[in-house]
Amino acid sequence: MRLNHNALAYTANNNLNTINHNLTKSMERLSSGYKINKASDDAAGKAISQRMQSQLRGLDRAVNNANDGISLIQTAEGALDEVHSILARMRELAVRAANEVYTEGDCDAIQDEIAQLQQELDMISDKTDFNGRKLLNGELNKKAYTDNDNLSVAEVAGDINPGEYGVFVAQTGTQATMSIRINSLGGTVTAAQAGTLKINGLEVNISEGMSKADVNTAIRNAASKIGIDYNISNGEFRTQEYGTLQKIHLETTNATLGSLLAVNNSNTSYGTNAKAEFMVEDDKRIGFEESAIIDTQGNRVTVTDKDGFKMVYDIKPGSGGGENRITVLSAGPMVLQIGNNEGQTLNVNIGKTTAESLGVSRVYMYSNAYATAALEKIDAAIARVSEIRSALGAYQNRLDHTVTNLDTASENLTSSVSRILDTDMAEEITEYTQKQVLSQSALQMLTKSNARPEGLLQLFQR
Repeated sequence: MRLNHNALAYTANNNLNTINHNLTKSMERLSSGYKINKASDDAAGKAISQRMQSQLRGLDRAVNNANDGISLIQTAEGALDEVHSILARMRELAVRAANEVYTEGDCDAIQDEIAQLQQELDMISDKTDFNGRKLLNGELNKKAYTDNDNLSVAEVAGDINPGEYGVFVAQTGTQATMSIRINSLGGTVTAAQAGTLKINGLEVNISEGMSKADVNTAIRNAASKIGIDYNISNGEFRTQEYGTLQKIHLETTNATLGSLLAVNNSNTSYGTNAKAEFMVEDDKRIGFEESAIIDTQGNRVTVTDKDGFKMVYDIKPGSGGGENRITVLSAGPMVLQIGNNEGQTLNVNIGKTTAESLGVSRVYMYSNAYATAALEKIDAAIARVSEIRSALGAYQNRLDHTVTNLDTASENLTSSVSRILDTDMAEEITEYTQKQVLSQSALQMLTKSNARPEGLLQLFQR
């Protein structure tokens, strides 16, 4: 027996320390619920779990982003539902006006309501927003600019690739014009001269006793109702819009009045459309495919191609045309980050919905012909709004699927993180109980091993 070195006590103490250390770890796991509480517990597992947890938080944020996008789209779609209602009312009024049982006063009332509806379209376009972002005023349209002030970009479809496109304007559109010999009127209209002047079918009563100023005022007021400007000083009529769809036809019911004003009942003046073509460089169109088609109406140029390609430009009246290079940017559409990683985005492109952009800012209700033309414009506007709403519906459906997919990915990633980090409580409690018993046993053995040297005292008693 040795006195200076109690090896059994050392052994029991070392085992007790090891058991207590493991017992402390087990208590950490049970109290925190995690089996990795510090990097030393599982260095690789800690690194993997941290990366997974960051991705998991990104997935949860992406779900919120997608849901925010759905809310934004629902806001825009709700406003467009009201736009559709306004256009439906305008169409109803146009159908009513096309029935020529109404007086000019009745048509005035119809036109007044049309004007209010046009203003409301502009109001909805300007005021509809989500968290301060305007939705329907064109801010979320793909952006483009030209190198020439003679041409402006009206619309660029959202799926058009960024780059440079070339359009050559050979000729700008013109208005329809026609003149009367207003200065031939004397002091007042005589009985022989009295009659009716029709401007595109809209009647202007020129009665006996009217002065030249009265006649001019009556003509100007009537012409303005149907989008025609009238110059009082020289008697010139000029349509406010451009193109072959614009016309001026004057006729009188009184031959004497017609002769006095130099009105030929058989003459009609029409505007002309602009002429535009694709710019070519090195025998190849600049930006446009060979399948693209260019069309003009008035001073508006529209380029279309397969797969929904559409670009619309407005030529500055009287500019003379020339070469125009249009640069389309990737900026404009709202970018929604709907994924956990870089590049997992959705571009939301929403067109402008003002009365002007929808083509219903100038519709008139004063004859069957005007009302019929208005019907055509309104139907085109309804189709345009339907197209925008269809795109929004597609965006929302995609985002719904995105949210479902992200939720599934988050669920599965959470399971993976749990397998790495979370404590198996049943297993750990079993381990803890075992270590607790071992700790008590080791403590008992340490006590007994420390008591054994006391046996040496018996040797000294003999």
